[in-house]
Amino acid sequence: MNAETRRIEAKCHAALGSLNLPDRFTTQDLLDATSAKTGRRVIVQPAKLSGPMPFGMVLETATTYTILCPRNTSTLHRTHITHHELAHVLLHLSNADAPEPPRNHEFERAVRQLIPDLHPDLVARLRARTTYEDTQEHEAEYFATMAQAKLRAQVPHQRVDEEFPSGLRALFDVPVRASEQPVF
Repeated sequence: MNAETRRIEAKCHAALGSLNLPDRFTTQDLLDATSAKTGRRVIVQPAKLSGPMPFGMVLETATTYTILCPRNTSTLHRTHITHHELAHVLLHLSNADAPEPPRNHEFERAVRQLIPDLHPDLVARLRARTTYEDTQEHEAEYFATMAQAKLRAQVPHQRVDEEFPSGLRALFDVPVRASEQPVF
C-alpha cells in the first residue's frame, strides 16, 4: 500500500469513526449520523440523471443536503452512490477554500432541465459541489466501499425484476438472463 492510499484510508476511517456508529450499521444510520454531525438534514432523492449529469450529486442548502441519484439504476448501485455522495458531504463540502471549478454550460443546462426553478446562485454552488478533483473522487470511492462493507444487512442483491445496467454487467460479471439471451 503506497503513502497516498494509506492517507486516504486514514482519512476515511477517521470520518467514519467520527460518526460514532456501531461496527455494523444501515445506510439510514449513516444518513442520520451525517445529519447529526453536520446539523443539516440529509435526504436521498431519486432523479432523472442522464447525459452530462454525474451518477449522483449533492444539492446543498442552508438546512439540507439532498443527494440526487439516478432512479433508473439498481438498488446496489444506488446504495453505493449514496455512500459516495455522503463521503463528499463529510470529507469535502466543509472546505470553503476549495477553488471554484471551471464553468460547464452543458452541465448548467442539464441542471436547469432537472430543476427549472433553481435560483441562479445555487447553480454555481451545485456545480461546485458536483465536480471534484481526482483525489477527492478516490477518497469518496474508498469511503463508499468501506461503508458498504460495514452495512448491518448484506448489500441488497439485484432484484430479479431490476434491469442491471449493461455497462456494469461485464464489470461485475453478471450473467445475462435467459430472457435477455440472443436468439440465433
